[in-house]
Amino acid sequence: MSLEAPRTVPGAKIADNAIVPDDIKENIEEFAVNGFTRPIKLYEPADAAALIREIRVRNHVASNALYANSVNYDRHFDIPELARHIAHPTIIKYLSAILGPDILAWRTEWFPKFPGAKATEWHQVRDYSYANGNPQLLPTQSDWNAYTDITVWTTFTPATKETACMRFVRGSQHEAIFDEHKKTDAGRADYDVAYSDTGFFGYDFADFKIDPDWEPRPEDVIELEMQPGEAVIFTASCVHGSTPNLTERETRFAIAARYVPTHVRVYPGQDSFSAHGATFDLANYGSVLIAGENRFDHNRIRSADNYGAPFGWDAR
Repeated sequence: MSLEAPRTVPGAKIADNAIVPDDIKENIEEFAVNGFTRPIKLYEPADAAALIREIRVRNHVASNALYANSVNYDRHFDIPELARHIAHPTIIKYLSAILGPDILAWRTEWFPKFPGAKATEWHQVRDYSYANGNPQLLPTQSDWNAYTDITVWTTFTPATKETACMRFVRGSQHEAIFDEHKKTDAGRADYDVAYSDTGFFGYDFADFKIDPDWEPRPEDVIELEMQPGEAVIFTASCVHGSTPNLTERETRFAIAARYVPTHVRVYPGQDSFSAHGATFDLANYGSVLIAGENRFDHNRIRSADNYGAPFGWDAR
C-alpha cells in the first residue's frame, strides 16, 4: 500500500457507522456541506478563562513534556487539563457523528496569536506531508476522503476579526487546491518565523498551490468569530487560515486537538518526524483512544499520561 495520498479528491463521506443524534443533525449536515461546524459551546466563559490560566502556567514547565523541543505539540501528555479536554463528551458526540464510534486523538497543538501577529495564510492539509514530504496519516480501511482527519479548535479567549479568528473557504474540502506532496524546497526550507512573510509558522504554504493564481471567491470566505469556551470542528481538507491579531494587548489562546478513526495509521513507518524547525522523537508517543474500541494493531496506544494518570473525561 502506498504511503502517499492521491492528488485527486474522492467524495467526502461521513463514516457509514456514524450515528447522528437529532439535536446536532442540522450542524452535522452543515459540516458535510461547508467543511466546518458553527461554533459549539464546550465551556462557560469563566471556566474557559480559569482553564487557560492553568494551562499557561503548566505550559512553562516542560520537564515532563513528551518532546524535548520548544514546539508545543502533544502537551496533553503532561498538562492534565488538556488530557481531560481531548475527551470532552461534546467533542466525542460530534466526532462520533462524523468518524464513527472508534476514535483516536493523535495530536494536540497550542495556538496563541500574540498582539500584532500576522494572519495565517490559506492552507489545506490531508496527510500532513507538507512539513517534510512524509505523510503522517494513512487510512487502511477506507479511501482517502475529506473526513479522514478532523480538528477540534477550541478558543479560551475571544476570537474576533481583530484578535485572529479562524476563517474558512466553505465547501473547499471537495477540491484539490493545494498539493502538499509537491516537490518543492520553498515550502519547507529555511524555517524561521521571525523573518517569514507568512503566518503559517514559517512555511510558505502558497508554494503548494496547484494553481498559483488561486484565490477564494469572497462569497465563500467565512470569518468565524467565537466566544471563550467555544469550539469549531472542521476537516483540515477545508481550506482555512486566520485573520491577523490587530490589537496591541490582547493575545488569542486556542488549542487544536486532532482526531482520526482507529483504522488510520499514525506516523506510518516513522520513529521520528520533523516539522516547524524541530525534530520529534516518537519513542514514547502513542495515540489516545477517546471513544469506542481499537480493533487494529498498527498504532501504539497510550492509556495514561506522563504522570501515569489515565486519559478520559471521567478519569480525572
